[in-house]
Amino acid sequence: MYVFWVTTAALIALLLLIELGLRFFFGFGNPLLYVADPQIGYLLAPSQQTRRFGNTIAINQYSMRSPQISPTLTEDQFRVLLLGDSIINGGWWTDQANTISALLQQQFQSQSTTNSSNIEVLNASANSWGPRNELAYLQRFGSFQAQVIVLVINTDDLFATVPSSKVVGRDRNYPDRKPPLAVIEVWQRYLVPTQPVPEAVSHAEEKDRVGANLAAIQQIQQIAQQNNAEFIC
Repeated sequence: MYVFWVTTAALIALLLLIELGLRFFFGFGNPLLYVADPQIGYLLAPSQQTRRFGNTIAINQYSMRSPQISPTLTEDQFRVLLLGDSIINGGWWTDQANTISALLQQQFQSQSTTNSSNIEVLNASANSWGPRNELAYLQRFGSFQAQVIVLVINTDDLFATVPSSKVVGRDRNYPDRKPPLAVIEVWQRYLVPTQPVPEAVSHAEEKDRVGANLAAIQQIQQIAQQNNAEFIC
């Protein structure tokens, strides 16, 4: 009986050490969460912060990978709004200070002859977003009075599907709740086979994806023009 209790205690201690190590050294157990949205498809849950593999990730109240912001500008502020997918977002493999938006803001501040604290580069993005996700985000939240709107796309974005929330809570990369334990997240992420998530619309049902995405880009440009913002794509 003594050996049994000693062995049990040793196993519990080992599991506790593994759990703490996974949490504090790798950030498991506290993944970024996503929320479903009928128009945008999905976006990062607002007002959350975590560390993954030593990298800080902070999401503000508007689901941006940016610090908390005011929805309106003061007279002496200059604001750039970046729209994009994982390239702009950086994912959990990029520290907050090394995202494209943060680096651009640092560069603008270093070159500015005015008050550098009044320059903001906003990061509205999420993994695998396409032009229609980004358009829906703009339609929901507005342009935040940005003087410049930058849409970052690649060739694959022209074939992006219609926004869908089917991945939220089903795909391991888009969790909607935190796991009870870090070891459970590791198990689910790396050891359990991926379950396929069906597309919202098949290629046969949506015959002209390129045309639909080009139309979305044009609408983003129109929103920029309506808000007297320079549009860069």
